[in-house]
Amino acid sequence: MKKGSILALLVLCVSLIHAQSSSDALNLTFTTIDVPGAVATDVYGINTAGEIVGGYTDGSTDHGFLYSNGSFTFFDYPGQYKTFPFGINDSGLIAGTAYSNDQVSSVGFLYNGTTFSTIRVGTYVDTTVDGINNASTVVGGYGNFGGNDGYEMQGTKFKKVTPPNAHTLAYALGINNFGQIVGTEDNCGFLYNRGRFKTIDYPSALMTQPWGINDGGIVVGWYEGCSPCAFHGFAYLRGKYMTFDYPGSSATFGSGINASGQIVGIYTLDNITHGFVTTPISAADFQ
Repeated sequence: MKKGSILALLVLCVSLIHAQSSSDALNLTFTTIDVPGAVATDVYGINTAGEIVGGYTDGSTDHGFLYSNGSFTFFDYPGQYKTFPFGINDSGLIAGTAYSNDQVSSVGFLYNGTTFSTIRVGTYVDTTVDGINNASTVVGGYGNFGGNDGYEMQGTKFKKVTPPNAHTLAYALGINNFGQIVGTEDNCGFLYNRGRFKTIDYPSALMTQPWGINDGGIVVGWYEGCSPCAFHGFAYLRGKYMTFDYPGSSATFGSGINASGQIVGIYTLDNITHGFVTTPISAADFQ
């Protein structure tokens, strides 16, 4: 699994500010979201109204979709091979990344349902857009051929968002309306808030990737655990981790959460990936 070309590098996590705790399982009801006729469906983002964005594979390449009021709308970024919508704000503005045929280069975009606006950081080969908030501030990553840093951008106002310790790849993946950002550096997660970085590292996990954060401060993502080795979804709030899995799945990935606490993501069953949306969670689930 990857988001914005995130590579799963199994390296040790260098702590920033530790936030470790025990974890319990969330009690969730899942609803599957599958694009009719698709080989695979991935769900990445959800807004307050319950509008959902994601991607699907037709057997040869990947396309974007919006799922709203029970109906799918499909779209592709012009001139690129693969389109991945990763976030949608409450105005319906969609943010995502498009990739070249060989996936050597990428470009970020905003899509209002009619027009695509390109987002690129300087002259870098890779720019990904991985999250958006209601102020249309976007977050993502930028770099050249194997190295990346995270960023935040609103219009032409740019800010680097990368933990201070040494890393190969860093991406900012989600942002809420208070400007709190979650992301990854190599195989470790982070929360960035008011100039400070905090490590998000699921207890005993080989890899942790937070993908979304809502205005209540609830973070969602996924981690790789062992005994046996598998991928699981997680939610995190103020030092407490909660885990979740789609029933019977071989892998579960949390990718986004809205203001109501609905989680969206991806699960694998019988070697096929499907999207999902859950019943809401809140701070009370972490008590």
